[in-house]
Amino acid sequence: MNDQPSGKVPFVSWVGLLGWCIFFTALGVGIFLIIFDIFPGHSNPYTGVVTYLIVPGFLTMGLSLVGLSVLLRYRYRLRYGVDPEKALVLDFTNPKHRQRLKVFAVGATLFACLSAVGSYRSYHFTESTEFCGMTCHKVMKPEYVTYHNSPHARVACVECHIGAGADWYVKSKMSGLRQVYAYTLGTYHLPIETPVHDLRPARETCEECHWPEKFTGNREKVLTHTLRDEENTPYAIRLLLKVGGKQGGESSGIHWHVSSGNKIEYISTDRERLEIPWVKMTDPQGKVTIFKTEDCDPSIPSGTRETRTMDCIDCHNRPAHIFNDPMKMVDRAIAIGKIDRSLPGIKSTVMDILEKPHYTTEEALAAIETGLKEAYLPEGEVHPATRTEAVERSREAVAKIYSNNFFPEMGVDWTTHPDYIGHFRWKGCYRCHDGNHKAESGEVISHDCNTCHLITGQGEGEEKALNLAYEVADFNHPMDMGPLEPGANCTDCHAAPPPTDYKRKAPETVHAGMN
Repeated sequence: MNDQPSGKVPFVSWVGLLGWCIFFTALGVGIFLIIFDIFPGHSNPYTGVVTYLIVPGFLTMGLSLVGLSVLLRYRYRLRYGVDPEKALVLDFTNPKHRQRLKVFAVGATLFACLSAVGSYRSYHFTESTEFCGMTCHKVMKPEYVTYHNSPHARVACVECHIGAGADWYVKSKMSGLRQVYAYTLGTYHLPIETPVHDLRPARETCEECHWPEKFTGNREKVLTHTLRDEENTPYAIRLLLKVGGKQGGESSGIHWHVSSGNKIEYISTDRERLEIPWVKMTDPQGKVTIFKTEDCDPSIPSGTRETRTMDCIDCHNRPAHIFNDPMKMVDRAIAIGKIDRSLPGIKSTVMDILEKPHYTTEEALAAIETGLKEAYLPEGEVHPATRTEAVERSREAVAKIYSNNFFPEMGVDWTTHPDYIGHFRWKGCYRCHDGNHKAESGEVISHDCNTCHLITGQGEGEEKALNLAYEVADFNHPMDMGPLEPGANCTDCHAAPPPTDYKRKAPETVHAGMN
């Protein structure tokens, strides 16, 4: 038998005491934060992180120390012969034992209830939009801002990125661990790479709400542009979009591509799916037709590249994180009066500011304010109150357009995220419908604009833009430039500029994790 060390309280007792202190402190903080979080008006992603991620960690740590203390105490008794024969005895005839059992039962029940509530709230917190977009805001800020300005702002992130079922939940959390690791070490990529190649198929996400087979008929849409002249002349184009779908057993229109019975497969040679040299079409009767460009590598079909089946996301590639073309947003702001059309050449002035690269948000907002004041409120002149109000209203609108679509500190703006709906700034439809994808039979994927839409009215001037006559006609370019040349694409002149190299120009303003 070893001699017992001097001192009334052995070290193992302090380990247990520390564990109980940590446990009860975390328990008290957790109860307070859960109550605080339940009441409306107190939602905060960082409160959620502390409540449902950090506090449970301290609870676990405290209980672990208590358990370690019990183990060490047992070894201590064996080593020094302190009551070695004493075993755990529960005597219901002993009032102290009964009292301790009651206390334990109440405590265990309370802890189990709090654990259930905490686990439930923790699950839903990690599934929340705030957790996805704000907890790691240094990475996801552009996606979070553009999400809130999209048509899907009321659809939770997890509806598309995770979906139903335990398997997808586990996959997402495993992916999240990798993201936390990358975020912690600053090894993540900016801008966030798109498309997300392991995203669930659209038939399991988009089609939970949208039903392509029922999208039949046409949809009318009026596009109002503003010319870059002194009068800010409006130019309106009315389109009849052949949305189509499946009706009467046959598919037609734009949604022909994803209607049941038709199967479109393709191979892209770049990560962004901009270059598509090989397309395979299988019709409802099972007939297969393969279209290829002249420069298509013959080894592509048998190579390692993904053969993707076309779905909604191949055209609607930015349904929830939309980085808008600033020219389109300026046109919209002028049309609804947020940018004052009465200011001479306001479209040209604003676009000159937005098209110039700015390397911090503060620099851009200062340039917007300075540029508008120099153009319309020059110093040394007296300006009517209406002019001052018009300039201030326009400044606020332009600043909002910039803040919602440009994130220079993150190296992100609207040019870093191609949008494949349409064919104005990016190739979009032209990726396949360029007239250069041919089958061995001589059949060509059409380049005819009227395949998907008809122009039913167009006109220059405010009066004509508001009262377009219904007339199916070929497109006439504004400013009397006449019809397009055969085979011409909008992107030949209007293609988005290459992304600004924010890192090269202002490395001190870009997050260290950018590469």
